[in-house]
Amino acid sequence: MDIDLLIFTFLLLVLISSGIITTRYVSKISSYLKLGHFAAGFIIIAIATSIPELVVGVTSALEGIPELSLGNILGSNVVNLSLIIGTAVLIAGEINFKENKIKKELTYPFFLALLPILLALDGMLSRWDGIVLIIIFLAYFSLVFRHSEFEEEEEVVTRTQFIKSILFFTLGLLALLVSARYLVDYASLIAVDLGIPVFFIGIIVVSFGTSLPELAFETISMLHGYKILAIGDLMGSTVANSTLILGAVSIISPVLVPDFTEFEIVAVFLILLISIFILFLRSKTGLTRFRALILILIYLIFLLLTGFTM
Repeated sequence: MDIDLLIFTFLLLVLISSGIITTRYVSKISSYLKLGHFAAGFIIIAIATSIPELVVGVTSALEGIPELSLGNILGSNVVNLSLIIGTAVLIAGEINFKENKIKKELTYPFFLALLPILLALDGMLSRWDGIVLIIIFLAYFSLVFRHSEFEEEEEVVTRTQFIKSILFFTLGLLALLVSARYLVDYASLIAVDLGIPVFFIGIIVVSFGTSLPELAFETISMLHGYKILAIGDLMGSTVANSTLILGAVSIISPVLVPDFTEFEIVAVFLILLISIFILFLRSKTGLTRFRALILILIYLIFLLLTGFTM
């Protein structure tokens, strides 16, 4: 048991580190290709920071325990919309967009994160549900390229830096694949040894670890003044988690909801966080440090409730 926990911790650290490396260098790749910060945040960066969830999800499906992915995805979305963005705002300062059009464009798509909850109300995510989620993902991201009016100044990246970025991005991605592959195995072992549901391990432990790349990227981008890039990553990651990743997992292996009590708690908190986050972002004062503390407090309450129902 102690050895399993030690190996699990090591693999989680490798997963986090490789996720951060992947995020850092894909940012340079997108700048060199002149994709623009809006498109990069929504597509390239968001998918890059969602790679840990994608790898864990596909691996868990292939291993026959897709409920780990369901817990990881729903837990990751809760973490992203509370602890991650809250901590980033506390460190880097408030987020406030003056233009009402930008506020609308950057908030409503968060409701796509609720689709898996609606589809799983019958107790499972079937292969047909997975196909629906994939179609919605493709349709949503195809719209992103039409929003060029939100562009920001791009980082200047030389050809040498571009080639270096591709190399490190590839190495980081390989580390993600290997660490996530065995992380799923040891998460299952620990859950069995402690008598903890695998779904709970996904909600709390794995979801926090796979969300740290978002924390690193969003904090850094906000410190450099790229607030649209940070929100784009947050939104893109949330949408990609709920559509692309769960869709792929469901197609590989239909996902049964193992514990409706845990599922209902996560669903309620996700709906609450999306509503509050949008309310904050669309207000005149935006997302301040005080409001960031409120989001973090909601996450702590979420931890307590999920712990009590375990």
